[in-house]
Amino acid sequence: MKQQLALGTAQFGLDYGITNARGRVAADEARRMLQCAWEGGLRLLDTAPAYGNSEEVLGDACSQPWRIVTKTLPLRTSAVHAAALARVDAAFRNSLVHLAASSVDTLLVHHADDLLVPGGDALYRWLRGEQEAGRAARIGASVYDGEQVRALLGRFRLDAVQLPASIADQRLLADGTVQRLQDAGVEIHVRSLYLQGLLLAPPAFVAGRFPQQSAWAQGLHEEFRARGVGPVHACLSFFRSHPAFHVAVIGAASEEEVRGLAEAWQASTPMDWSGWAVDNPDFIDPRQWNKN
Repeated sequence: MKQQLALGTAQFGLDYGITNARGRVAADEARRMLQCAWEGGLRLLDTAPAYGNSEEVLGDACSQPWRIVTKTLPLRTSAVHAAALARVDAAFRNSLVHLAASSVDTLLVHHADDLLVPGGDALYRWLRGEQEAGRAARIGASVYDGEQVRALLGRFRLDAVQLPASIADQRLLADGTVQRLQDAGVEIHVRSLYLQGLLLAPPAFVAGRFPQQSAWAQGLHEEFRARGVGPVHACLSFFRSHPAFHVAVIGAASEEEVRGLAEAWQASTPMDWSGWAVDNPDFIDPRQWNKN
């Protein structure tokens, strides 16, 4: 399967990203960004009802036949009861209304553990029903770790999984999760390729937030210069170096960033960054950042 780039739209509805100083993307800027992305060859958008009003922004701004990946309402509950399932169903109906669409390309369970708690089988049956009704071409889940993937594949047939990976975060490659998904025929969407912008930020910014990674960040940027690539190109080349990866989900905050991303994507070639993996969850897992 040909690798492709998806424009992530969390910043259309949220002040998203540890390095984001711009805030949410304004509606008129969103329209320009989408036009620029389309002209740059992108055809896939990634969104979610949990991303503020991003779905509504897309519904208002999209004038081309984009393929859309969206997600379920995250439940984060100890059991999925009928009332919770009804909320998920209502939220997806709202997503379609907001997106001004009758169906989506891919529907992912936003909080993968919602499928693994008691009642998760009912949530999966609902997913499958939406697929059979033609409202989602493919179904899957957004995950964080290999344990979730093992549990999901042991119970369900999934078409797609979204997972985190980057030059810094190579855990799911090292522990066999990516290979396991590939063997199961699951399409792999990769998020956090920039680690929410940290891999693009100056080493001094990283050192200020994560002092223990100061030398690593400095060394990485020196390696960028030695290889003659910028940070964006480097992150994309990491993705390109793994044929098991199918979709790179990357956000942007301006038309200029979208244009640069599309150009970098076209120019990117595979590069081996395996020696730059970081074994520090406090740095590579954004869920830990506010705990410290």
